[in-house]
Amino acid sequence: MKKLIFTVAGMPTMAFAGLVSMDDSQLQNINAQAGVTLETAAHILIGDVSYTEDGNALQFQNIERGSQADITQNTLLKQVIDVSADGSMTIVSTQEPASLSIGAIRVNDSAASFGQFRLNYTADSTITVGAASDINNYVEGSFQTSISDAELIWTTNGYSVSFDDIGYDANIAMLGIGLANDGVREGLNITMDQLSYSFSTGGVKLGGVSLGTLAGSLALSGDAQIYAGGRSGSEGVSLDAHISILNDPANYVRFTDDGNSLYMGDFNGELTLDNFTFDVMPDHLLLGFDEFSGSFNANNILIGDSTRPLGAVQLDFLFADANGHSNRFALYPGIRQPLPASFATPVIASRAADFYSGLNSTSDGLSAAVEWSLANAEAAYIDDSRMVVVSGIESYGTGDLTLDIRGFDHDANAATADKTAIAVGMNGFAGSYSIDGLRVGNKNAPLQGGAELLLSMEVFQAMDFNLDGYTLITAGGTSGGGIQIDGDYYFTDTNIGLSVDENGRGVWATGVDYDIHLRGIQVDVSNSGISINRSEKWSTMDVDNMRWGDRESGRSLGRIVLERFEKGSSLTINPGGAGEVCVGASASDAAACSSAGGRWEDRGNEGITVALKAAFEPEGPTSDGTIAANRLTWENNRDVDVNGNPISGSGTQIIFDGFSTNDGLGPTDTNDYGFRANLKIDVYETKVAKKFSGADDNGIVGNQGDELIYDDDTRTTYTYVASPTAAQELLRPLGFAVQGNVSFKDFQINEVQLNHPTGGSQTVFSGIVMQNMDITTNLTATPIR
Repeated sequence: MKKLIFTVAGMPTMAFAGLVSMDDSQLQNINAQAGVTLETAAHILIGDVSYTEDGNALQFQNIERGSQADITQNTLLKQVIDVSADGSMTIVSTQEPASLSIGAIRVNDSAASFGQFRLNYTADSTITVGAASDINNYVEGSFQTSISDAELIWTTNGYSVSFDDIGYDANIAMLGIGLANDGVREGLNITMDQLSYSFSTGGVKLGGVSLGTLAGSLALSGDAQIYAGGRSGSEGVSLDAHISILNDPANYVRFTDDGNSLYMGDFNGELTLDNFTFDVMPDHLLLGFDEFSGSFNANNILIGDSTRPLGAVQLDFLFADANGHSNRFALYPGIRQPLPASFATPVIASRAADFYSGLNSTSDGLSAAVEWSLANAEAAYIDDSRMVVVSGIESYGTGDLTLDIRGFDHDANAATADKTAIAVGMNGFAGSYSIDGLRVGNKNAPLQGGAELLLSMEVFQAMDFNLDGYTLITAGGTSGGGIQIDGDYYFTDTNIGLSVDENGRGVWATGVDYDIHLRGIQVDVSNSGISINRSEKWSTMDVDNMRWGDRESGRSLGRIVLERFEKGSSLTINPGGAGEVCVGASASDAAACSSAGGRWEDRGNEGITVALKAAFEPEGPTSDGTIAANRLTWENNRDVDVNGNPISGSGTQIIFDGFSTNDGLGPTDTNDYGFRANLKIDVYETKVAKKFSGADDNGIVGNQGDELIYDDDTRTTYTYVASPTAAQELLRPLGFAVQGNVSFKDFQINEVQLNHPTGGSQTVFSGIVMQNMDITTNLTATPIR
């Protein structure tokens, strides 16, 4: 049987004094005809509130509630209770500025806790409860509440993250509570109809510096069924739920950074949660679910300047048991540090020791052992009513996670050591993800290439990974709000799919060890887009085999090692694609394009522009004192060990050593321009010509050079047309249309070497310089016919 136990500390307040008779002045506050008005001034202290399940206790300790100005003093709560003629009861509550503090949350008196929490708030609410109109409900009613001038603070080990100036309003038009019965068990059914909700926060702050502000509004309806019994033991809680995000143009979420906003509006969706369970275990909380599925549609996405919309997005997903994995989350109080023997290399163990230094078994925070299984997802982007779908997304894995708030010095400078950081540790993450490919036009279109474009943002099409990573997040971007990230990440014995099909065949980098170090990565929302400025980054990717075909048995190109050292690189994502463009020629208007033999295309106002700048540095010291450089090594003809595996360093190597960029200014050189790659991405109708005469794979007959034209805008059936009309051209296949530009001012390679362990090293070229390259191209990815 579950138990809720209160242990109350001494409270010298009116609320808990002995019963006393009321004098005439107090009785004047009660009117039997109008209802009852209760005013309670109280300061509350509770030593311990325990939720006990199967002999294990979740404890909320040192709870205090009092005035917001001084939590040790009384705060006033006023309640007006009325009974209407129809028998319904209304309770109107007004809470004057109050503060609620929880000193610790523990499991079975654990040495460490989840931290301290404090909520400062002012609140008003109205609850109406009456007879049920539905025979399955016990009671029905409505609910309205609002909170203003609120602040939520989470503190671990003396450092805090806070949500300031919180305000929200929630209104449920009809709330029903009744019987739930799934044919096996009975529980409690809660129904909410027409829940309207709005919220805002004046700032998410770390150490008093804001990350930015959040605001939003949404309309919901839904129901939930709560049953006794969890996933472990005889007690616990389980829940089924279905929530509809109503189709309301007023739905929105907005993040604002220094007056510039990332906005998503006019969205709707469905969420279904099956058998979500909550259990208290001897040293942790266990959460899990059987399935979590949903769909989401956002029709209006704006970044900065609202005159250039980004487009619309759709997401469908299913988390469910697959590939031998489930969705389970074990939450432990405190910081559970990994054992040194658990790491793949001493370098990772050393980095972890630095990250967790100063913490011990009593340090507050959150640790989690996570297991996830994303069985399938489809993410669609809609550009001027044209759709491209990232199809067949899957992911699964396990890992250990830690989270705490701590002091941090970004600049290795004692004067800035008072910064506050969110610290996230990832230990022993082993998992996989994959993307089948792209579908263009609709979600049932044939798979095609184009996912390789994600490589520009270092997003791979597939990966089997082992990851240990350590991240510190502080407030403040390039100016004012935003966030700054410092991190170290280690991938070991990892397989990376660079370009693969739905059967997992393609170009694979296998046996990869990849370490990445980030310093001062600043993320901001500007008037023109999202910017990610990389103050410093160095990395080494060591690919044991670059394979073609199957990732295990495909033919190997050999070993490739890519070392990178960058300062001042950046990535920006801006709304708007190529707009008007001449394909196949160079011209600034439709007439000139046609005269030059090109095809003029107006790709609309929507789309995405991704601008990448890589500023490659000469060899030199990094922030942590190590020496880094830009170097590419290709090695083949390696010796093999007794198991037939190639031995790194035993073959012939060609080394492109010390490549870097600069602005070509001579002795006073700078590296502001770097190496730039700009991609303007749209979805657009594309000319697809038949490659040979006769029937294609689908039995459709046509002549060589004829265009593929769909029969209608569903784009399911098609014919081949020699000379399509203007109307037919609108029914061409949709393609992933990209206008790309690559440029640099000065690119240098110190030397190109040939090297062999027994033959020594020879310089083939020295002092290579390339200047002023600027190439623009148009390409479109469509299914092969």
